[in-house]
Amino acid sequence: MNLELEKIHGHSSSIVIADERCHLASQISKQVMTVTKPQKISFHEALDILTGHRIWGYPVMIAILGLVFFTVFKGGNYISSAIEQSLSGLQPYFYSVFGSSILATLAWSGIAGFIALIEVALPYILPFYFFLYVLEDFGYLARVAYLMDHLMHNLGIHGKACIPLILGFGCNVPACLSCRIMETQRERLITGLLTVFVPCSAVTVIVAGLVGKYLGISWALGLYLLVFLIIFILGKIVSIITPGEPTELIMEMPSYKFPHIKTIALQTWFRLKEFIFIAAPIVIVSGIIIEGAYSAKLLTPVNDFLAPITVNWLGLPAITGILLIFGILRKELILIMLASILGTTDFSKALTQSQMLILALVSMLYIPCAATVAALYKEFGWKKALLITVFKITLAILVGGLVLRLLSIIGT
Repeated sequence: MNLELEKIHGHSSSIVIADERCHLASQISKQVMTVTKPQKISFHEALDILTGHRIWGYPVMIAILGLVFFTVFKGGNYISSAIEQSLSGLQPYFYSVFGSSILATLAWSGIAGFIALIEVALPYILPFYFFLYVLEDFGYLARVAYLMDHLMHNLGIHGKACIPLILGFGCNVPACLSCRIMETQRERLITGLLTVFVPCSAVTVIVAGLVGKYLGISWALGLYLLVFLIIFILGKIVSIITPGEPTELIMEMPSYKFPHIKTIALQTWFRLKEFIFIAAPIVIVSGIIIEGAYSAKLLTPVNDFLAPITVNWLGLPAITGILLIFGILRKELILIMLASILGTTDFSKALTQSQMLILALVSMLYIPCAATVAALYKEFGWKKALLITVFKITLAILVGGLVLRLLSIIGT
C-alpha cells in the first residue's frame, strides 16, 4: 500500500498520509464548528484578515513590497549622491600630496575601491536589510508565503518556498541553505534552482546604482519583473519534467507584533558589519590588482578572449569582461571595480544607457557568487551545482544579447 502511494504521488507515504489527514481534519472542522455569537475583532485580527485575504491581500502585498523597493532605490540614490559630492575632491587632493607615480596610482586604486564601496553599495544595502528585518519581525513574511502558495503550486512547490526566495533578496547563500525546510528532495531542488535567480542585495546595488540612478525606477522595476518572469517560466518547466507532486502548505502563522527596533538594528548592523569586513579587503586588493594588471596591459588578452561575448553579442565595453570575472567573488565588485578603474562613480562617462541596462541584466542572471556555488554544492552535490552554474551563464548571455537587440529595435 505504501509503495503504491509513493508511486502515485511521488512522495513518501508518511507525507501523503499526513497531508490527507490535515485535509480531512479541515473538512470536518468546517462542518462541526459554528459561531454562537459575534466577537469583537481586535486590530491585529483585522489586519491579519486583510493581509491574508484571497483578493485584497495581493494589492496590500504589492503595495508593501513596492514601497520597500521604492524607498531603497530613492533613499539609496539620495545618500549615494550626497556621499559622492562630499568626497569628490579627495582624488585631486590625494595626487597633489603623493604625486602621480605608479605606486600612488596603485594606492589610489585601493582607496577608490573602498570609496566606491561606501558610495555605491552601503546606501542601498543598509535600508534593504533594515526593511527586510522589519517585515520579518512584524510577522508579515509568513503572510507572503501564504498568499503565494497557489502560485508556488504552479511551479511544483508550495508557499513555504517563499521563505528561501525572500531570503534570497538579502543573500542567496542562506536562501540556498534554507531550502532544506522543503519536505521532499524534488521540492528542495526546484526551490534551490529558483533561489539562485533571485536578485540578492549585491545585485540590487548594481541595479540601483546603474539602472535606478541613470534610467529611472521604472526601468529598474522592469528588470525585476523580467527576472521574476524568467523564474516563473523556469519553475514551470522544471516542475513538468521533474516527476512528483507538490505537497500542501503546513506552517505556523505567527501573530502580528510591533517590531522590536533594537533587535532589528542589531540584525542590520551585524549584516552590515559582515559585509564591510568581508567585502572591504576584497575590494581594496582587487582594485590594486586590476589597476596593476591594467597598467601592465595584462588585461588585454582576457578582454580580447571574452570580446566575442561581451562586445559583439552583449554590446558592452571590453573592460566588462574582467569585471564579470571579479564579480564571481562578490557581485557588487562589478560596479565597485568599474568605479575604481574610472576613478569616479559617474558611470555615465563610460556606459550608454543601453549598456547600463544590459550589464545590470547580465549581472542579475549570470553565474552565482562563489559563496552561493559553495552552498549549492553543499546542498545538492557538485554535479547539480555545476549544472546550475553553467545553465545560468548560458541563460544570461542568451537573454542579454536578445534584450540588446530588442532595445535597438525600439530605439532605446
